[in-house]
Amino acid sequence: MINKKPNIDDAWKSLYSRMEEDNLLVEEEVVESKRRKLMPFQWVAASIAILLCATFFLYHSNRSVENLLTFQNMNSNNTLVKTLDDGSTVYLAANGSLDYPKAFSSTQRKVALHGEALFDIAKNPAKPFLIETEKVMVKVLGTAFKVKSFDNGHFELAVQRGRVRVTEKESGNTLVVTAGQSVVCIGDKLYKYKNTGSRIFDSYMAKMKFKDEKLQNIIHVINQNNRSYVVLKGEQLKARRLNVEFCNNNVDEMTQIISLALNLKREVRQDTVYISQP
Repeated sequence: MINKKPNIDDAWKSLYSRMEEDNLLVEEEVVESKRRKLMPFQWVAASIAILLCATFFLYHSNRSVENLLTFQNMNSNNTLVKTLDDGSTVYLAANGSLDYPKAFSSTQRKVALHGEALFDIAKNPAKPFLIETEKVMVKVLGTAFKVKSFDNGHFELAVQRGRVRVTEKESGNTLVVTAGQSVVCIGDKLYKYKNTGSRIFDSYMAKMKFKDEKLQNIIHVINQNNRSYVVLKGEQLKARRLNVEFCNNNVDEMTQIISLALNLKREVRQDTVYISQP
């Protein structure tokens, strides 16, 4: 998470402009010989009033920034995996970042992406998921797709399942992209084509890193991408947090790593792995 500090100079300028627009700054012609000097306590009172106004303005102008979190992947070897509050999973590639609110609004789920990521969106028709990039806005109800977006304007999207709506922000051009299709943005135009292969999404799951993630979210990601099923037994166990990396591991290996790291009991019954307190 990156804490963005407010620009004090800009805030003062904005406050001064607003006071001037509201006619709160009164210019009077004063005769030098009759100018009334403020007493020390009046200077203090005036300073406090200005300080309170500035504090109020800074609080309200930066409230949206305070509620915004930034998820970054500075590691070039791993995909950093994050489960959002709505249950959606983000596989963030190297040098990528995702801005998202502490809590989604009641009408939509909106994030901003810089770089490359695979999204597996929790379905919620009443609250669409929006991804804003440098050039394009992506709207989805529930699906899995990968996105590449960079400062130079390059944008690509490939849909694994479901469908998404892609809109170029400047021209308003829109395309609906479905499973097995990709779209690229060139200039202000969108071009759709078929995916080149069925394994273009696999690289995101090959080397995964979880940072201070709840165990139930890690298990959810494992179950999303594998045929074997993992079950956590106990509500307290689901809330435990873990830092862990997987590199081309199968379900058996991943659950063994988790069990050893947290000193948990692991049982295998047919195609299901059960993890519980010892």
